Amino acid sequence: MANIHENPNRDAWVKKIAAANTLAAGVALLTDFRAKHLSPFKTDFSLELDGQWIELKIEQKVALLKFKEFSDTQILNNNTCGTNAQIVADVVLAKMDACTDMYEAEKIHINFRLANKPPVMPVNVFLDTDRILGTKLMELRNTDYYALPLEELRKVRGVKVITLQ
Repeated sequence: MANIHENPNRDAWVKKIAAANTLAAGVALLTDFRAKHLSPFKTDFSLELDGQWIELKIEQKVALLKFKEFSDTQILNNNTCGTNAQIVADVVLAKMDACTDMYEAEKIHINFRLANKPPVMPVNVFLDTDRILGTKLMELRNTDYYALPLEELRKVRGVKVITLQ
């Protein structure tokens, strides 16, 4: 009988994660993984069952590397690339504030989350920024978001329907 704990996908990723010895390497691995496997715009569907577990393990590694390389002040105020987290947040908030299209606002919000979800950005800055972005997005969507017929909504959003045989 097969051992349910044997998982070649996870084993391979554990080795990749262990190889990331610097904060920069860990962040690159995390952002690349999120974009390819977890984003609404993902390009790789091979890790549907293991993706979130792998993301968690990469996040743990990045957090440990962040605490190893950053001072306490940097941990609370800087993104993992060293930039001031509040300045990064302010740029995204200004972009969202100027946005009037709900589909563009969705992209701004999604891309913010992909690029900055903790441990990349300190939680204190991320959560407040995410809340403000989400509020603006919901205001743009309004109550008529689903007023379009499904086929028109798919066309406007550029949805590619995938059917399984």
